[in-house]
Amino acid sequence: MKDQNEIPAWFLGANAPKGYYSKFDQLFLASPEGKCFLLKGGPGTGKSTMLKKISFVLKEKGLSTELIYCSADTDSLDAVMTSDGKIVAVDATLPHAVEPKYPGIYETVVPLSDCWNETVLKENSKEISALFDLNRNFHEEARRYIAAAADLLDEAARLEMNSIHQEKVSKAAIKICAKEFGRRNRRQGTEKQRFISAVTDKGVFFFNKTAENLCKKIYLVDDDAGAASRIFMSTVRKNALEHGFDIITCRCPLFPSEKIELIFIPELKIGFMTDNKRHKTEILPFRTIHARRFFDEKKYSKNKSKIKFALRFAAKLIDEAVLCMKEAKKVHDELESFYIKAMDFSLVEEKTEKILDLI
Repeated sequence: MKDQNEIPAWFLGANAPKGYYSKFDQLFLASPEGKCFLLKGGPGTGKSTMLKKISFVLKEKGLSTELIYCSADTDSLDAVMTSDGKIVAVDATLPHAVEPKYPGIYETVVPLSDCWNETVLKENSKEISALFDLNRNFHEEARRYIAAAADLLDEAARLEMNSIHQEKVSKAAIKICAKEFGRRNRRQGTEKQRFISAVTDKGVFFFNKTAENLCKKIYLVDDDAGAASRIFMSTVRKNALEHGFDIITCRCPLFPSEKIELIFIPELKIGFMTDNKRHKTEILPFRTIHARRFFDEKKYSKNKSKIKFALRFAAKLIDEAVLCMKEAKKVHDELESFYIKAMDFSLVEEKTEKILDLI
């Protein structure tokens, strides 16, 4: 059985500038031999514990497994899945609600509402309602700080983009791809999308172990403002897919539609990662590509102070978002305490055993 630290761990959703950004739609691959369990219940109803037990069974069976953690509580699981997406169990509640597409055929809804005592919950309805509202408010406040930080980071990237030789960045990436990828395959590669980092109650959290376990060789792009790394990573992604490699692309939670933070190529055990002062990686790279080598120094010197200003205050705004996330976590813990008191966990255990038998 694999050690827990050897299993790839990710986020599939994160607080982003325009609200909670989810990739939970990528979890399940519907197939005759597949099965997806959608766990429905409130905070503290045992969903994360169920997921941990399911993950142990999958590992014991020798199945390649991935763990999906909650960006609002990095000690809590949101989902567990086999790497081929055929067996999935997921916390299907807000903010990443998942509904069945083929109910009863491929997906099974597992309600935990019949395991709690509604009378106990209704006795505390005012306190519970107020805590839910307060939790939402803290998350919304965190997203506003994240949005403001993203605006400043985008400005820093724009200023840097005007200061770099963009063709040199592309050529550097293409040269490395030519060295590592070899000849093109006939088929187009496929892509999974994940988050390897997120703004959490513990700061900007990064799954270093996942990168270490999936890669024997890592190219690291050191780029604080992020303009050069956007060009570099987009070029690598395009080349890897055209060469027929299946890749895992990790997006930046502050720019989930635009900026790539990391690319894994499992077949080659190679990774391409970005690095900056907001989340320093703890990995010894095979090679570091410094963005500064692509700068037009005269142009950069004109924008240097503005870029530094934007980066410095973006970091402060992210710190404020983290404080909001900490407060939201405290409120969530209070909510859990109310539901724990109302739960019959022997019934939850029965449901867990039924899921394990089906797996």
